[in-house]
Amino acid sequence: MKRTLLSSNLDCLQSQDVHRMISEQVSHLLSNVMEGYSCDRQMVSDMVIKASVTGRAIEGTCNSLENVPSGMTVRTYLNEELSVTELSEIECKLRNQLRADLPRRLWKRRLDLAMDFHDEPFYGKDPTLRAYACRGEAHQGTTWFYRIATVYVIHHQIPYTLGIVFLLPEYSVLDVLQALLVQVKALKLEIRGLYLDKGFCGREVITFLKNQPYETLIACPIRGKQAGTRSLCHGRGSYFTDYTFNPNKPEAYTATLAVIRTYEKQDGKRHAVWLLYVLINVKTRNPQAIRARYRSRFGIETGYRCMRQTHAMTTSRNPALRFFLLGVAFLITNLWSALRWRYCQRPRQGGRIVEETAYELQRHCQFLNQFINDRYVPISCIYVQVAPLDP
Repeated sequence: MKRTLLSSNLDCLQSQDVHRMISEQVSHLLSNVMEGYSCDRQMVSDMVIKASVTGRAIEGTCNSLENVPSGMTVRTYLNEELSVTELSEIECKLRNQLRADLPRRLWKRRLDLAMDFHDEPFYGKDPTLRAYACRGEAHQGTTWFYRIATVYVIHHQIPYTLGIVFLLPEYSVLDVLQALLVQVKALKLEIRGLYLDKGFCGREVITFLKNQPYETLIACPIRGKQAGTRSLCHGRGSYFTDYTFNPNKPEAYTATLAVIRTYEKQDGKRHAVWLLYVLINVKTRNPQAIRARYRSRFGIETGYRCMRQTHAMTTSRNPALRFFLLGVAFLITNLWSALRWRYCQRPRQGGRIVEETAYELQRHCQFLNQFINDRYVPISCIYVQVAPLDP
């Protein structure tokens, strides 16, 4: 992978350097934005970046600066550029930007990857837009969601998002899994293992992965009151078993499960908790080792929390715009990871370590926000139009 974003100068990292790097990526996603007399591509890009790192809406971001057009103008440019009919093109551009400047060490070893889903609530009733939304359990007052899936890797405690898919209602879970694997294989990365969320636990996915050369751990939901997978949660210790899902039905299938008994504290008391994992091509037969390996997957949850810190607020019903803002959030966190890996290494006995506190996500966002504020000048006063009634 050609490295083009980061400078060879390792003396220091300045806010203008960080802004230039992310601005190049976002501007590439907005390559067709027309240049206007009051607004251009760079200005639109900056407003999106500032809204993302501050967690605000584009309207409020524009209202806080002096030398920028209104939020309505910026949104008009974005909606004209990000048409729902060009969703696949936007996804392709975004995938290419996510691949930029990945550490070379990713190609030197086999990797453990994690995959997960993320839902953005959709409240519209337009059937044209609902054609891009998926149904799900009620959350935040709706059962309709724009849904994405990502594939993720943790490298030396540094998270990177490698690929992304916008899910259409007709996509099956297996379609999503295969699409993400294609994106990883396009990078020519070697896969050692997969760690998948409960949403991937199904017959098609398990059957497909049994024919793959890498190990897979899939979280298995506990269902039923006494029957179902809940019937496995018994005894005083962890164990392995072969379990048949949907017995006595045409769609029945069998998988190897690790049934793990662990403990957690609630109200100061220790309670037993059961965890189930589907094992595919896994040779380890130590239940606690299985649990420890899957816990490493929780880096993807950390990645989603970081993404939410760099995600601009919006109530737009345009799925392409919603997807674009999610993509920008992942680009910002990927760049943060790349910069922290490059600039925050320190020597230690036996090698190097990344000093995580030297460049936290908050500082990354601060650098971007500070540079944009210096360029466009925050509003520091307002003027009265009439004399106040109660001076």
